[in-house]
Parts: sequence; structure tokens; C-alpha cells
Amino acid sequence: MPPARRKSAPPPPLTDDDVAAIREQVAAGQTPRVVVRAAGASVAAGTRGSVIRLGNPKDSEYIVVRLGRDEVPFAPSELGIPGRKAPAAPRAPRASRPSRTTRTPKPKPVAEPSRRVAPVVLTLRFRDRAWTLEAQRGSKQIAAQTPLHPAAVNALADHVEEGPVRDALLETVAACRVVIEEQAAALRAELAKAEEALKAYETRPSRAKGK
Repeated sequence: MPPARRKSAPPPPLTDDDVAAIREQVAAGQTPRVVVRAAGASVAAGTRGSVIRLGNPKDSEYIVVRLGRDEVPFAPSELGIPGRKAPAAPRAPRASRPSRTTRTPKPKPVAEPSRRVAPVVLTLRFRDRAWTLEAQRGSKQIAAQTPLHPAAVNALADHVEEGPVRDALLETVAACRVVIEEQAAALRAELAKAEEALKAYETRPSRAKGK
């Protein structure tokens, strides 16, 4: 009977430098390859895919990887570079062999929990000086043409890392504000004119006749 094949150790997790390099490659139109380090509910360990976009690092799972037809978000600790090996751990000095009375059982490794959720795709639209938001999770649409307050768009722009996209959002909100301010000024001027005309209809006190 041939000896059982030893399973290869997974590659080390992505470092901050790895994530920065991947972000630059994606911005340049490339799709760098990565490998899934640990098995999840629907993804086997060792599965390889291509990074298609990166979200906000404040989110735990912000690296979106295309696996076949699916787009699945991962945390940097769940991904590695294909072919990269973990550095060999230094050998600990050989200790004296403990007696049987002091030997303790070796704890079993605890499997890391893995959670996979369907990615959510948000579509932001601007038409007729109004913002709307559409949301879709997997193949299910969860929001269609939901009105979005301009202040929410302004707040969203503060968290967008891409300069051209952030500038486009801020410029559009500012342009809409100018239009509304001009309309408000015109209404105030018209109201002032109406108030002035209304004074002509006020009852004037009669003059007292002299004796």
C-alpha cells in the first residue's frame, strides 16, 4: 500500500504590502491571482481565483475574488499568493524529555469559522437633479430606485478612495445645491415684492377734521 500523501501547508496570509500591490494591479486593469487558504461553507481550501476589486479596508471582507461565475468577498487573512510558502519556523532547543507523570495531552487545533454571504451590488444613479440607489444581492433585487438624500451622497464621497469618482460626486452635489439656492433666492425676491404690493391694501387711518 503506497504511503499517504502529505497535504501541503497553505500559503501565508496576505500582508499589508501584498494588499497594496494587489490594489495597484487592479487599478491598472489587471486581475491578480490568489488562493483560498482555509475551506469555507461553499469554497474549498486551495481554490484559486482572480481579484476583481477591493473595497474599504474598514470592512472585514473587502477583497472581492471571482471564483468561476461567483464573486465572493474575503478578508486578507483568508487569502494567499499561489506558490508562496510559509517561512520555516526556527527550531526550538531540545528540552529534556518529561516524565510520564508530567506529560500533558497536546491540544487539538480549532478550525477557524468561515462565513460566506452573497455579495451585494449597489448602483448609484443621478437623473433630473435627484439621486437614487439600487441594491441587488446575488440574483435577488432588494431595492429599486430608492431616493437618496444629497447629504448621504456627500457623506459617501468622503469614504471613496478613487479621486476622480469622489470629485465627480462632490461636484454634482455642489452643482445641485447652486440650482436650489438660485430657486430659493428667486422665491424670496418674489415674496418680498408681493409683501410690498400687499401694503397698498392696508387700511390707512382717517385724518381728524379741524374745528
